[in-house]
Amino acid sequence: MKRLLGICIFLQIAFILLYLTGILPALNAYVGAFLCLTIGCASFLMSLYLAGKKYSLGLSFGAFIFSLFIICFTIFIYFLPEAGMPPEIPLFD
Repeated sequence: MKRLLGICIFLQIAFILLYLTGILPALNAYVGAFLCLTIGCASFLMSLYLAGKKYSLGLSFGAFIFSLFIICFTIFIYFLPEAGMPPEIPLFD
């Protein structure tokens, strides 16, 4: 359980570092979206499992909330239009 929580938090820190260092915007849009959604969904599932097993409930709940933030942020950045500009990855033509 402790290792699973460590992996979950490591994935979230990796997402933050990818974004803050400027690596994520330099990637192809499809690769960046896939990477972010993979990190977000894996972290979401791990934190949900840990919360279900009641392991370190406060920390696993915080990881759960942050993984939801990662997924919503990815959808906002890559799939939604903003200020009249088309989205990076258009879902509907």
